[in-house]
Amino acid sequence: MDPEARIRPDAMVIEPAETGPGAVVSATFPNGWDRGILYALEAAVEEGWERRQLLISDANGARPQWFSLGDDAVAVDAVGVGGEGPDRLVIPEIAESGSYRICTANAVENICAAIEIIEG
Repeated sequence: MDPEARIRPDAMVIEPAETGPGAVVSATFPNGWDRGILYALEAAVEEGWERRQLLISDANGARPQWFSLGDDAVAVDAVGVGGEGPDRLVIPEIAESGSYRICTANAVENICAAIEIIEG
């Protein structure tokens, strides 16, 4: 987890901001934030944030996908992405309802956007 990552609505927006498990959301970057294709889904907990899954965007031409933490099948190309996006991300089918944030996970400076996951 990147403890320095902050929710930055001026730099990253997730649409829709309220969605359900299995849905595809779009991450846009109004100022063209430089980033990679790896993201983290983190749940709000008493102590702050807890990483739940890793998300890979479609920015490299692939379909968006997610992985559980510790999944040995995760291999992420070092792909640099710029511009406003959108980068499409899939919300894991196993995600529970609650307040979350989606963060870039391999940018020079990681940033986050808030999202609410609701039961479908």
